Amino acid sequence: MLGTTLLSRYRITSELGQGGMGIVYRAHDTLLNRPVAVKVLNATGLGTAGQARLLAEAQAAAKLNHPNIVAMYDAGEADGQPFIVMELVEGQTLRDFHPQNLDQALALARQICAALEHAHTNGIIHRDLKPENIVVTKPPSPSQGEGQGMGVKLMDFGLARTADPAAPQLTEEGAIVGTFTYLAPELLMGQSASAQSDLYALGVMLYELTTGQPPFTGDNLAALLAQHLHVQPVSPRDRNPELSPELDALILKLLSKSPQDRPASAGEVARALTQPSQLVAEIIQARLAAPKTNLPTHLSKFVGREKEIGQLKRLLSPLAREERTGEGTGG
Repeated sequence: MLGTTLLSRYRITSELGQGGMGIVYRAHDTLLNRPVAVKVLNATGLGTAGQARLLAEAQAAAKLNHPNIVAMYDAGEADGQPFIVMELVEGQTLRDFHPQNLDQALALARQICAALEHAHTNGIIHRDLKPENIVVTKPPSPSQGEGQGMGVKLMDFGLARTADPAAPQLTEEGAIVGTFTYLAPELLMGQSASAQSDLYALGVMLYELTTGQPPFTGDNLAALLAQHLHVQPVSPRDRNPELSPELDALILKLLSKSPQDRPASAGEVARALTQPSQLVAEIIQARLAAPKTNLPTHLSKFVGREKEIGQLKRLLSPLAREERTGEGTGG
């Protein structure tokens, strides 16, 4: 692939990284004389119809125009492999970036919310929101203070889904796609993705940003899935006492098991992160009024959940299995 030119325009110069969904290359757009990123997608097992759906969704995501979303410039196919041409962004992923303080972490979170709000408003659901798919960019000017001017770019809409039920989709209904650490409970049970499932993933990331660890961990996949489905997370304030009750309540609301119990939109989350408000007060009251659970904090396996195990085995797709073995840049 190195040294080749796609569509008589994009000259591949170097490899940037790879993951379960494809390989990302640095390329030069010879027509507009600018650097770009080209993601050559792993189309194994997709077939002709699957590749057509994948490119259709890439084209839908290309309609997004927001400073916190990596721009998609073009899409095509070379030797039977679909590819997407994107804005080349310099920086490091949120996985590798460590905020200096809570204020900086929340500033980045508000930008992620702004990107999600734009995507959701335009009918695009990301479905694979995770730190590896968020790039933290450098300040535009070295004169800015340390830690100031940081920005984020939401990327990798390779699993994105249009909200229009009539539009062609990448995967069939009932297939699990994405990264299990960030998958909402309803997606684990094969239900349709929604803006609220993206918000659940946002909640997992906020939990990590503010406490230094994810809300759920497990010795094996079954233990992790069981916690997403049935276990309430430990309060973030228990792990970081510096967090305010308002922020604690907001994160827990994002991690609600039912989509209907999560915030209505990413914009609502951004407003709640900006300053305490009546909205946050209502979240706290709803949390205090919720029935308590006596479920243990950690589960080692599904106990008496044979039905759920069977459902999950049927729902696991080739894309999901790739994700478990191919996480990383471009995944």
